Amino acid sequence: MKKKIVLWIMTVLTACALAGCGKATDQLPADDQAAVTPVTSVAPSSAGNTDPVTPVTPLYYFDESLISDEYLVGMDYFTGDFLEGAPTVIVKVRYDGRIEVGFDHTLSNGEEYTDVRFFDLTEEQYANIEEEIDLRKLFFLDPEEADPEATMDGGFSYLIIYDENGDVYKACGGFCPHNSDFSHMSMVISENLPEEFFEYCEQYKKAWQREENFDPYPLSGDPSYIDRYATKYGVFLDYDGNLSELDDYNYIVIDAQYHSRDEIVDFAYGYQKYVYSYINIGSVEDFRDYYDEYSDLALGDYENWDGEEWVDVSDERWQNFILNELAPELLEKGINGFFVDNCDVYYNYPTEDILNGLAVIMRGLKDMGCDVIINGGDAFLDAYCDSMGSWTDVITGINQESVFSYIDWDTGALTYASDEDREYFTGYIEKDGDQGAYIFLLEYVDDADEHRTLRSGIKNYCEEHDYLYYISDSIDLN
Repeated sequence: MKKKIVLWIMTVLTACALAGCGKATDQLPADDQAAVTPVTSVAPSSAGNTDPVTPVTPLYYFDESLISDEYLVGMDYFTGDFLEGAPTVIVKVRYDGRIEVGFDHTLSNGEEYTDVRFFDLTEEQYANIEEEIDLRKLFFLDPEEADPEATMDGGFSYLIIYDENGDVYKACGGFCPHNSDFSHMSMVISENLPEEFFEYCEQYKKAWQREENFDPYPLSGDPSYIDRYATKYGVFLDYDGNLSELDDYNYIVIDAQYHSRDEIVDFAYGYQKYVYSYINIGSVEDFRDYYDEYSDLALGDYENWDGEEWVDVSDERWQNFILNELAPELLEKGINGFFVDNCDVYYNYPTEDILNGLAVIMRGLKDMGCDVIINGGDAFLDAYCDSMGSWTDVITGINQESVFSYIDWDTGALTYASDEDREYFTGYIEKDGDQGAYIFLLEYVDDADEHRTLRSGIKNYCEEHDYLYYISDSIDLN
């Protein structure tokens, strides 16, 4: 009798185990699958490698039609060494050949903020991962299945399958998983992550261990907080010194073509700064090394700027150059985004072809997964939003020059903007700023005593609206 009871219990447990991991339901008809006991999936926490996991939507069976077409797989990555206090981040391997990682920070005002970064995989790295990740096998395997030689020590480990909305479809793993397939897939991902990711993780870990606050845009509404950070934006297009000398600024714009990758990475990662690179998509300058190749696309002279000409952005040669050569080269240097200049080519040449050409380039830059700050560009952005889509398709923010100040090109004097110009440009930036676009002001004001009111007005306006601003005493921006 006791043997029968034991056998009955073992049979029930075995059936429950099969239902729990989904193996018994894979081949069931749809009507039968719905009646089977669901799998309870869990989602890892990014706060640390020993935090408890949170249950998410129960799963009944593996349905490929519900799987994400954006994310191949995710993995929780512990940034520290064995027995070292350090945060865990979630690495999402994307089908476009990049990884997407969220780094959790605490702001100076006490709020929580997740800084999402993208890192490029080489074709070989991505191919290695894609070849070894089997989502169906991952869904049904039991990570705790006895396999002592494959035990993954050191805490909780997860591999994550995402659904069509980018949410967790199933997180497979647990504490020190034993399964050799799980171990193999985890190691393949780890061994093929880019060096830039590890460099950033090291800086992130050190800041986390020092309990340093993080201060990204947008700003808090607390006036004391704004006073400390409202002037931490700087534009230094002709700067030829070491970037470390600009550590008073949280956000800087440089021309990354003239700075090394090591210098930019050390500044951006080591000092927790944002570095945007100038990229000129609407005109061609004769001092650029690519001028001779594209000078035949010039549309006309750029007034007040010698050696610069408006360029035909509708030409596929130019579009391919910007999106497939210039922009990737700048991203490779470790920048956080683009400061995009001369979309005003549409203001000067307001044709459908120019509008469509700008749209192709701007959408392409935005699809690279980094910040895209448009410098001016009001005519293009308004036309795009009127007939083609939303500002979120093409930008993350706006830098507007000379909202309150004015450059007299005849005399070189820096003075007050007209009331008409000020009202127009504040309306332009506030329209998208109120919808969440980052707003930056670049003003040109000298140190003359009679301009104290002008400088004060810029500061007060930006602090009232939580905008970043930079006041330069020279149009050279050096």
